[in-house]
Amino acid sequence: MDSEVLRQKLEQLTGKRTGIKQLGRQHSASLFGIGAEEQDQPVVHEGHLWVPLYENDGRVTAIWLELDGLTPMEIQLVNYAARNFAVALKATGLKEEGEIEARQLSGWLNAQLEQEKNEAEIPDEMTLKGRLVGEMIPFLLVSENVHNPQVTYRSLMKLLRSYFENEILLIPLQEKEWLILARKELLTGGDDKEDEEESADDLLAQTCMGLHELIASEWVGVFHLAVAPAIIPVKGLTGSVALLRETIILGRIFQVGDYIHLPWELHMERLVNSIPDDRRRQLLGQIGDYTSVLADKEMLLTLETFFEMDCNVSETAKKLYIHRNTLLYRLDKIKQETGADVRSFGDAAIVKLAMLLYKVTKRK
Repeated sequence: MDSEVLRQKLEQLTGKRTGIKQLGRQHSASLFGIGAEEQDQPVVHEGHLWVPLYENDGRVTAIWLELDGLTPMEIQLVNYAARNFAVALKATGLKEEGEIEARQLSGWLNAQLEQEKNEAEIPDEMTLKGRLVGEMIPFLLVSENVHNPQVTYRSLMKLLRSYFENEILLIPLQEKEWLILARKELLTGGDDKEDEEESADDLLAQTCMGLHELIASEWVGVFHLAVAPAIIPVKGLTGSVALLRETIILGRIFQVGDYIHLPWELHMERLVNSIPDDRRRQLLGQIGDYTSVLADKEMLLTLETFFEMDCNVSETAKKLYIHRNTLLYRLDKIKQETGADVRSFGDAAIVKLAMLLYKVTKRK
């Protein structure tokens, strides 16, 4: 059980407002007496019961509960539950990594996303809200390792800090799904001026590739990684997570074999995926029969690479490590079997659409 579940259960049990808050050093010392033997004891202050969960660098994170109207037995039960949780938490060592605050925000985020509240603002009771000011870059990491041991918060945080120089927040969302928030200035070097040679999208893509390589070098298995443009998390976090989740879903469908997925490269895929299944099958039939080409792995790879290289014959041949004449032969064969010359824009657009429709219908 994490702290957010504890808070919800106490609120349901008592019918009173509860919350989790990280106190400043001065407030922590005055309320709990940091450094004294009594520092782990609950405190009644201004009509609230405060139970310390853990202390980090002089700052205490505590759970609070309104006392008005509660019986002595209810207060005793609340205190017992919170104290047992604090003892168990201390034994796990989670306090050193700030996992409890992250899981509190995770519970709120998942609740908003389940209700499709993609514009919800982070409430004041979220302990991490004070650290979510300014622009941040969101990454979503999803593991497909079914049989391997689950990656721990501590081990992943340690790895991320080595890459982002310690300026990151890690939020565990669902099982084997992690949200990573990095300060925008870490990617721009503190310079807000756009680099003439590298666009913001290129910089994000390079950072994403570097991060994926680092994770892949440390852990065996398949990991998907997506990144979105900078946001101000207090107001834009839920919408950004929804976009990143959709991006990875689309990447798994349309970019088989790739593990880095960028939302700005999936506009047409997003449109095709939004079409009802029956309508997609109908459109695929109306466009024409491209099955013989799209079912051939070599031809499908050729088309995917050709479109990736903006229909440039020379660059496509280099990317596929084949002779230019071999590529031209394949393109001619596609024209013979389908009647479409993908070297012309109109036919290329139709074949691209047919390829996307085929992927989302035939591979389901």
